[in-house]
Amino acid sequence: MDPKPLIFAQSLVLSGPARDLGRNFIKGIDLYLKKVNDQGGIDGRPIMIWRLDDGYEPENAYNNTSQFVSYSQLLGLFGYIGTPTTKASLPLAKAAEIDIISPFTGASVLRGENNAYTIHHRASYADEAKRIVDYLVNDGFVRIAIGYQNDSYGKDVLNSLIEELADPHMLSPVISVPLVRNSRDTGNAAKEIKAHNPDALIAISTYQTVASLIQNLNSQGSYPQVMTISFTGTKSLIKELPRHTSFGIGVTQVVPFPWDLRNPIVRDYQHDLRHVDSDAEFDFVSLEGYLIARKLVSALRKASPVINRSSLRDALLEENDGLISGGVEVDLVFLGTDPWQP
Repeated sequence: MDPKPLIFAQSLVLSGPARDLGRNFIKGIDLYLKKVNDQGGIDGRPIMIWRLDDGYEPENAYNNTSQFVSYSQLLGLFGYIGTPTTKASLPLAKAAEIDIISPFTGASVLRGENNAYTIHHRASYADEAKRIVDYLVNDGFVRIAIGYQNDSYGKDVLNSLIEELADPHMLSPVISVPLVRNSRDTGNAAKEIKAHNPDALIAISTYQTVASLIQNLNSQGSYPQVMTISFTGTKSLIKELPRHTSFGIGVTQVVPFPWDLRNPIVRDYQHDLRHVDSDAEFDFVSLEGYLIARKLVSALRKASPVINRSSLRDALLEENDGLISGGVEVDLVFLGTDPWQP
């Protein structure tokens, strides 16, 4: 008789404009889980993930989650991608008393006492907002524009940015412009931003929308210092832009530097990835997937041999020394300044 698998479910973006986020994320997750399963899994039990594509749309994520929670053997909802999708799914998870584990989001709306069924392993968007604002103001940028995705993700980061600008810096954005999720239609937003002559732009969306906004601004003769956060997708953003356009964009990061071989976890990640694909590219998103898979496996080993939703939850909370960042909560990298870039 085959050992009973340990089953998780994941709603994530695998199609549409933000698809690279999902594809790179599961590359890291599957890399680590395959290694563990090849070595016998958890006391002989393989770890399996049931996945459905949501296209980074909340309604799809809700429908996917509705299917997931009806399965009685499900141990958890793992590695959901995005704030609007995770937020839409949370009421179903709460009703079924199933945890959403390690979602790829730093939104404040999904944290705190009112969200007992989410277990986080990444820094918050508020932490990333502080890192960006502090850098800009300390370097003399005070005319700061914000382009934000017009949903729970963008508004969450927008609120954090406004709060950080106000206190302690006593500033406010020169303009805040909404951007449509999953869209390259940013021409009008670029015109509005250019009209306010910012010296810096904080762009909050996914890589294709951010790239479109930057290119539209540049085509109109506006070249502000651009900053964005980890969820954008660093490597995908680089690939969306001409090299000269991407140069100097600042991106916050919440995982270790994927090319830093001084870090033992990064060495493991690179070794495992090159073992299955000698030509594979390293990136921040797949490393995050790899790291949350490690967290999950460690918790499963602690919970074994009696693994159920409750014992896994207890083990995850013990394991939750918080972050997957390797000691530095939020880092800041600038594109075009390092040899790792294509």
